[in-house]
Amino acid sequence: IMPGAESRQESRLSKLEALIRNPQSALNLETLLDSISALARDLNYPALRKNKNIDAFLNRYEKAASQLQELQVKLSDFDKVKLIGRGAYGEVQLVRHKTSQKVYAMKQLNKFEMIKRSDSAFFWEERHIMAFSNSPWVVQLCCAFQDDRHLYMVMEFMPGGDVVTLTMNYDIPEKWARFYTAEVVLALDAIHSMGFIHRDVKPDNMLLDQHGHLKLADFGTCMKMDSTGMVHCDTAVGTPDYISPEVLQSQGGDGFYGRECDWWSVGVFIYELLVAGETPFYAESLVGTYGKIMNHMNSLVFPEDVEMSSDARDLICAFLTDRKVRLGRNGVEDIKRHAFFQNNQWTFDNIRETVAPVVPELSSDIDTTNFEDIEDDKGKAETFPPPKAFVGNQLPFVGFTYFKEDQLLEVNNKYSAEASKPVLYNGQLQKKLHQLEEQLDCEMQAKDELEQKYRNATNRLEKLVKELDKEMSSRQKVEASLRQLERDRALLQHQSAENLRKVEIETERKRGLENEQVNNLRDQLEDLRKKNQDSQMSNEKNIQLQKQLDETNAVLQAEQEAAARMKKSQTEVQKHAQSLEASLGEMKERCSQLEKERMELEKRLMALQAQLDEERRDRNLRTETIADLQGRIERLNEEVKEVKSSRSEVLLEKKTLQEKFSDLQKEKNNQEIDLMFKLRTLQQSMELEELEHKATKARLADKNKIDQSIEEANSEALREMESALQEERSFKMQVEAKLLQLKKEHSMLDCDYKQAKQKLEELQAQKEKLSEEAKNLKLRLEQESHKRSLSQSELKMQNQQVSVLHSSEKQLKQELNLLLDMKQTLDKQNQELRREKQEVGGQLKELKDQLEAEQYFTTLYKTQIRELKGDCDQKSKQCKEMQRRLAEYKEERESLTAQLEASLTKADTEQLARSIAEEQYSDLEKEKIMKELEIKDMMARHKQELGDKEATISSLEESNRTLTVDVANLAGEKEELNNQLKEMQQKLQKAREAERQMNSLKVSFERLLQNERTLKIQAVNKLAEVMNRRVRGGHRGNDTEVHRREKENRKLQLELRAEKEKLNSTIIKYQREMTDMQALLAEENQVRLELQMALDSKESDIEQLRCQLSTLSVHSLDSTSISSSNDLDTSEGYPDSRLEGWISLPTKNTKRFGWDKKYIVVSSKKILFYNSELDREQGNPFMTLDIDKLFHVRPVTHTDVYRADPKEIPRIFQILYANEGEIKRDQEVVMEQTPFGERAMYISHKGHEFIPTLYHFPSSCEVCTRPLWHVFKPPPAECRRCHAKCHKDHLKKEEVIVPCKVNYDMSTAKELLLLTTSQEEQQRWVNHLLKRIPRKHPTLSSPHMSPHRGAIKIQSARQQQTSGKTSLVSLGDPN
Repeated sequence: IMPGAESRQESRLSKLEALIRNPQSALNLETLLDSISALARDLNYPALRKNKNIDAFLNRYEKAASQLQELQVKLSDFDKVKLIGRGAYGEVQLVRHKTSQKVYAMKQLNKFEMIKRSDSAFFWEERHIMAFSNSPWVVQLCCAFQDDRHLYMVMEFMPGGDVVTLTMNYDIPEKWARFYTAEVVLALDAIHSMGFIHRDVKPDNMLLDQHGHLKLADFGTCMKMDSTGMVHCDTAVGTPDYISPEVLQSQGGDGFYGRECDWWSVGVFIYELLVAGETPFYAESLVGTYGKIMNHMNSLVFPEDVEMSSDARDLICAFLTDRKVRLGRNGVEDIKRHAFFQNNQWTFDNIRETVAPVVPELSSDIDTTNFEDIEDDKGKAETFPPPKAFVGNQLPFVGFTYFKEDQLLEVNNKYSAEASKPVLYNGQLQKKLHQLEEQLDCEMQAKDELEQKYRNATNRLEKLVKELDKEMSSRQKVEASLRQLERDRALLQHQSAENLRKVEIETERKRGLENEQVNNLRDQLEDLRKKNQDSQMSNEKNIQLQKQLDETNAVLQAEQEAAARMKKSQTEVQKHAQSLEASLGEMKERCSQLEKERMELEKRLMALQAQLDEERRDRNLRTETIADLQGRIERLNEEVKEVKSSRSEVLLEKKTLQEKFSDLQKEKNNQEIDLMFKLRTLQQSMELEELEHKATKARLADKNKIDQSIEEANSEALREMESALQEERSFKMQVEAKLLQLKKEHSMLDCDYKQAKQKLEELQAQKEKLSEEAKNLKLRLEQESHKRSLSQSELKMQNQQVSVLHSSEKQLKQELNLLLDMKQTLDKQNQELRREKQEVGGQLKELKDQLEAEQYFTTLYKTQIRELKGDCDQKSKQCKEMQRRLAEYKEERESLTAQLEASLTKADTEQLARSIAEEQYSDLEKEKIMKELEIKDMMARHKQELGDKEATISSLEESNRTLTVDVANLAGEKEELNNQLKEMQQKLQKAREAERQMNSLKVSFERLLQNERTLKIQAVNKLAEVMNRRVRGGHRGNDTEVHRREKENRKLQLELRAEKEKLNSTIIKYQREMTDMQALLAEENQVRLELQMALDSKESDIEQLRCQLSTLSVHSLDSTSISSSNDLDTSEGYPDSRLEGWISLPTKNTKRFGWDKKYIVVSSKKILFYNSELDREQGNPFMTLDIDKLFHVRPVTHTDVYRADPKEIPRIFQILYANEGEIKRDQEVVMEQTPFGERAMYISHKGHEFIPTLYHFPSSCEVCTRPLWHVFKPPPAECRRCHAKCHKDHLKKEEVIVPCKVNYDMSTAKELLLLTTSQEEQQRWVNHLLKRIPRKHPTLSSPHMSPHRGAIKIQSARQQQTSGKTSLVSLGDPN
């Protein structure tokens, strides 16, 4: 009984140990440790510690939990290098493990966000797939840990970046698209084989390793399939552009779909690769994107300008179709067998071993050049609030911790594992291996040292290059200053020489003139003295001549003084030139010093470059030696294996040879024994014979001859025996020599065997190479033969074409002459039109300049008038004050006279007072006279100033009248331009009529051609009848009649050919004329559009000038002179109708959008877009919008621009306008018709056209406060006109929903998104444009819809709450 119980207990313990050790078990060690730490975290709050049981638990396990947190993997074990990614739930950091120094990618997830969005966050599936998948197509998880706020997943770093970066850096050809699509198919097959569906397949989640091969990442949307291979989900998960229709239909209902939703995303991925970054169902708003996906049968369109094979189109259509017939629904083998993947470079089995199309170039293990630069978000993330009762916030994450021991614990020692291997080889090989390992370690250290030296040398070289650049720039500046100084010196020298020459010429000329004058005067004086010595006239003339002589002497002295001054200035100039030459010499010396320094720096640079080259060579040699040593190690290992095999073979051969040797020794011993026995027998017989001979010798003494014969016979027998003995000995020696020879041959055979084996391997390798080369040569031969056959066929065709072309060349020459004449006439007309256009443009510019000048002078005149009015008012005030003071003086005078009269009565008694009063009176009289004089002066000045001001006012009025006349002239010129535009339109209509006539001629010629064809057919039929009659009738008919009919038939055939050639030539001629006319019409249309835009710009400028003139006329004295003009209409240009500002349009780059700064002007009739201020001044807009064609202006919501940053949404507004109201330079008309049957999907209600939606809608209802995606019964809906959003059940309550404010057809409208600098600016623009929208919208003839399309990467729906981008128009400075 006891042993059975022990065995049961042991089995239970072993099962428990297996559960704890199994990482996929629900009771593994990490789960148990997580449960303790999670309980400690959830219970460690003051409100919960009031419970005694919780407090006792924490007192017991709090220290253990903190110790456990310190011992487990934590964030402080890693050094952060760079932020390489950010999503809705967290971010991805590039980190380096402090212990192993390995580089990883760490994904950090916010626990609070995980709990808040538990319906779309599948972090358990992501951890499970990366931790337990051994597939090379899946990013591997090294470890996972957590703290109280975040989850951390440490994954392998993929330095190649994602496929989005690849598509931005390269234009993907179909060959590359085939490669990457095949790898995506294999990666998805690996995920599906684990029982999961990815549901978010897009280029952002496809990463490239260091070899350029693809791996799938971001499994946060994966979901486990049931036993039937399906999943049940009631929320739409994924990225809008890549989401499948069945996933969209799962929102708010019972979603039931399988792995085929991933193959839909693969079809979108292939389309995006081949169509330059554009997705097939792109739209600006979320509603548009989802609507196209649901109507994919009609909305999937391939652009005509993109080259794509039929196999690629077939594969995309097979993926982007209904799930019931979608490719891949029956397994991945159907996809692998598709014709798109057929190639000669790789197969699905060896694609991982082939070289990728793009291998990333990496400078280090932390190279992040293939990742975008992301700014650190320093905002505080949301965390769990302190609970008042037990909540269990950490319990959903129990068991998340994971640790793969062979990753983080593995230090960068490449041979630590080899040291633990058992000794398998003999002692010498082990010693060699250890020596090679030590040598390899030394080489690796030397390599690291060389790399460090290389980095230091490159840093020094960069510093030296920077210093050299600085020196070169300073030297260039010095050289430029030297050149300038030399130029100045040369100019000064030239000026001084020229001045000297001029001075000398002037002095010589003046001296000659003075000498001539002096001589003439002297002659005159002498004549006068001789003739009139006694007359007074002669005296007066002498005096005058003496005066003239004195004046000339004075002039001569002045000129001499000027010459002296010129000489002084010349000496000063020479001194200045000498100083400049000295400074030039100094600068040359400095330049030579700088040149020497530059040469020294260049020498140092050359030396450093030589050192760098030597270090590079040493490094290359080291790497080569390392590679050689590694190859030698591998070869030694192979030799060891070969030695072991050959050793066993040698042992076997040795055994066989030993057996042979033993057999030979036995034979040798037997032969020796036989020979010895024979020798003994012969010796015995010889002794017996000798005894018999001695006996018989005595008896037969007389028989000597017989005895001699017997002795001779015996000697011969002895000789034969000795010869036989010698032969046996020689045979023995030969056998021993053969043995030695066999041993030597055995050793030689071993060597030959090894050499033959090596030769055999080399021959096999050569054979394989030769076979491959033979295959390649065969393929080339086949290709060459195919090309030759094609070239021969093409040559035949070309010969035929040449023969045809020779026949048509003559006709073409004649037509060419006619066309040249027509071209010359058209060129003349075009030149005249261009001249007229240039003249009109020049006149417009001159008028504009005149207007600006007149405007400037009017403002000056107005300001002068205001100043003069102010001065006049001040002078009038001073005059009034002087009159008041004069009246006061008069009153004082009257009072003084009264006092004087009183004093006269008291003259006798007050004599002293009288004298004082008289003195005062006299003083007052003097003051009175002075004041009166001052008043007269002031009155005169005032009158003069008044006259001046009246003159200026009259001049200003005249200038104002001239301005009004100029404005009237401008209006007349505008009318002339309108007339020219009308004439151009008339010419265009005439050209169109000519085109219609040409079309009618073409139709008539086609009818003629058809008639000729019918006649030809009839003639052929008649010929056939004639031939048949001849066959049937035999020789019945007359031969002459048959010959006559044959001649007629030939004539008819020749005439038919001639007519056919004529018809073809006329058709070609008229086709060419039609193409020329169409080109001319296109040019005239372009000219008309440019003139129309220029006219709109001029109208805006005239409107602005009228506004300014109307504001000026308020301040002028005679404002009726402006308002009396019939051409002026100030009501059109009131200041509130204009609005100006900078605008930024997105660039045409489909990979990443940038901004181009533009200037926008909103007038009373047009919205004008300019490229720059120069275009604004020249009146050259690139696009205009008619305000009368505006439908609606409104702020946007997140669903309208779901690619935008949420911070930008309050600053964005949308303009909806008619397509025919847009005039654009180099305009491209993009027709996008509404799909068939789409009208029936709308629900009309109070003017609204509501679109019922069954998918995720990140917005709130405008009627109630519930969010649209938290749907229980009614699905959401959105109006396609005013974009109002509400739940569908509100449509039944008519009093809730406001009627639609917009009344236009969606198919006739275009939209434009604008981003302002602030929310107040957005409201100002929206309010201004809403005032300008006409109340009754025009009826439109043709539906044109051209939404702006920008190829911008879209993050998933769950990521768009935090980050996103859209191709917007940004108002204001984009910086």
